Amino acid sequence: MNQKQYEQRALIVGIISNILMGGAGVWVYHITKIEALFLDAYFTLLAVLSGIAATIISKKSKNTSKSFPHGYFFMEPLYAILKSLLTLALLVYATISVTVKAMDYFLYGTGEIMNYGPVIPYEILMVILCTALSFFYWKQNKRTNNTSTMLSAEAKATLIDGIMSGGIGIGILIISFISKGSTGGGNGESPFSFLLYTGDFFITIILAVFSVKEPFKVMKEAFIEFANGIVTKDEIKTPIERTVKKYLLNNTELKNCYIHKVGMSFRVFIHLDSQSDIINKDELLKKTICIEKELSHEYENVSVSFIFP
Repeated sequence: MNQKQYEQRALIVGIISNILMGGAGVWVYHITKIEALFLDAYFTLLAVLSGIAATIISKKSKNTSKSFPHGYFFMEPLYAILKSLLTLALLVYATISVTVKAMDYFLYGTGEIMNYGPVIPYEILMVILCTALSFFYWKQNKRTNNTSTMLSAEAKATLIDGIMSGGIGIGILIISFISKGSTGGGNGESPFSFLLYTGDFFITIILAVFSVKEPFKVMKEAFIEFANGIVTKDEIKTPIERTVKKYLLNNTELKNCYIHKVGMSFRVFIHLDSQSDIINKDELLKKTICIEKELSHEYENVSVSFIFP
């Protein structure tokens, strides 16, 4: 299989897995009405929709047109940016929702005791599935030489989902030890009885704080690609530069090697530190073909250009 096929297979497996996990999450949420579960369940359903979009983009990004002769690879980092924004929006919505409920309890004393239902066994299962799916994304992305922007985004998003599930499960487990009978007032009232009404708030806030970093990280990396920035990651940059230096002419010194990655498309610009009149352009053309051929074993879509001073 080529790199795109690895990417597409991983995305399809992710869609199927997230449909099952998301459906189970929505069911548990409607039973318990725990807002943290809304964040967890609908985060998974968002992964289903984004996974479908990612699969379509993966199949279409190689297509070319008069307006886009190099393909539609820009759609891959654009996808990662939009997914990160949706993730942040979901985190903000859930945070506002639980804050309103918590304020109602602390200011007016109104609220309902949390209904745990099947939360704990459900969250244990979700942690196992999310961890396995995230590892699967990571493994498939490794087979593409870590070039898939979309698989990287999916792996990190699934990891966030698993962290949310684990946090909710641990929080609910702790709260379940608080006796419901201790909330009636008097000397026997537990100092932690408020958590029976507001535990959802504290769990969701903690999850949001620990999860908010990853969407920003994915969005930063994707924006660099979308804006045609250069690659700075050593795991990609070093082997390409090593190949370039291998084929340079003896009378030509490498001034700079700029690698532009947009999705799974690479464009390598080799700046030469030599006078243009002593450069054998026919020889450089042959070297260009050789470099592209060797790099194509690792990167499916790559073009090389020499830049003269």
